[in-house]
Amino acid sequence: MSILIVAGFDPSGGAGIVADVKVCKELNINPKVVISSIIPQNNLRVYNNYPLSEENIKEQLKSVFEEFDIKYVKIGVISEECSKILLKYIKNYDLKIILDPVLYSSTNYKLIEISDSYLNLIKNSFLITPNNGEYNILKKYLNDDFDGYILKTGIDDVLIKNNKILKVFKGKKIDREVHGTGCVYSTAITSFLSLGYDLELAIKEAKRLTLSSIVYAEKTKFGYNSNPKYINRKKVKYNLLEAIEYLKKINFKLIPEVGSNIAECLFLPEGYKDVCTLTGRIIKNKKENSFYVVGEFEFGINSHITRLLLTANKLFPEIRACMNIKYDDKIINIIEEHFNVSYFDRKKEPKDGSTMVWGVKEALKDKKRPIDIIYDTGDIGKEPMIRVFGRDSLEVVKKVEKIGGLAGI
Repeated sequence: MSILIVAGFDPSGGAGIVADVKVCKELNINPKVVISSIIPQNNLRVYNNYPLSEENIKEQLKSVFEEFDIKYVKIGVISEECSKILLKYIKNYDLKIILDPVLYSSTNYKLIEISDSYLNLIKNSFLITPNNGEYNILKKYLNDDFDGYILKTGIDDVLIKNNKILKVFKGKKIDREVHGTGCVYSTAITSFLSLGYDLELAIKEAKRLTLSSIVYAEKTKFGYNSNPKYINRKKVKYNLLEAIEYLKKINFKLIPEVGSNIAECLFLPEGYKDVCTLTGRIIKNKKENSFYVVGEFEFGINSHITRLLLTANKLFPEIRACMNIKYDDKIINIIEEHFNVSYFDRKKEPKDGSTMVWGVKEALKDKKRPIDIIYDTGDIGKEPMIRVFGRDSLEVVKKVEKIGGLAGI
């Protein structure tokens, strides 16, 4: 069963059809699309909104529906003529409509007129996803005859049906204005519904994806464009297995006496159950000048590296992976020119509490951007260590490769 996206085309790629398709690609879904209008815009302004002709939209829809079975339709910016055409399709097909009422752009350009046909489209929707401002405008039109769901979006999202709050989805405030997050969110919900998720789970996973699109947003001249990433447990394990293969390829040698470990977490992990790491360690094979991998990758191991990663992630959500490697003065002298490096002194650690939690907080307390490396020079009975951080485990091992190359190890 295919999904259909009906929305405007944004040449900047931050919102509209382009953002919608990026979401679908991230979720391995092949959407069908109908372009309703051309909207020249960027993060600074909307220049205009050029709705496509009635004939053009009819031909696009006909070309899709005569070949494909459509169940879910996500709707973004549309004209009154497009609303009327879509209402006819709703009558002829059993469609579930997820409507993102983009009344105004983030730069306050009016994009949709609230016409009778548009209100009828809303009333025939399974779910609408207004932000707080859009909800306040639309609620006076939503009478008791509206039987669909409303997801009022903000930092926390509120799911409403028949004027009753069903669930609140807690979010995280990220101080960054990103172009296209509303498009990303509604398309992600549509996509998860098409994959068989129930509504609440679809919203939960879509919110996780949307927050990732903010954290990993593409910096532009005037702001940020959404950059959706979906990181589930399968993807995390795949990354870690690929990272081990990469370490074999580069003949990894920077193994401390206690062994190395590598960890990766889900986006915005709630605790150690959302972190995957080895049950054992990466240890030296002195005879063959290589290494053994002891154990399997599993979620839920409460270890040093897990606590270290969770602490760093709370401060910088971009950081989702970490690996410990051998300390060497030669490495420290070289890497500070190539990486963002910090340090903590284990001799100063408090007697109570976790060394790793304290150490990471100490190393990151004055940092304004994500760290690459945290090291310490050890203490009595404690081996000095270098810890490498990254957006995923593949990025981490590539940094490890660069460190080894710079140090000639």
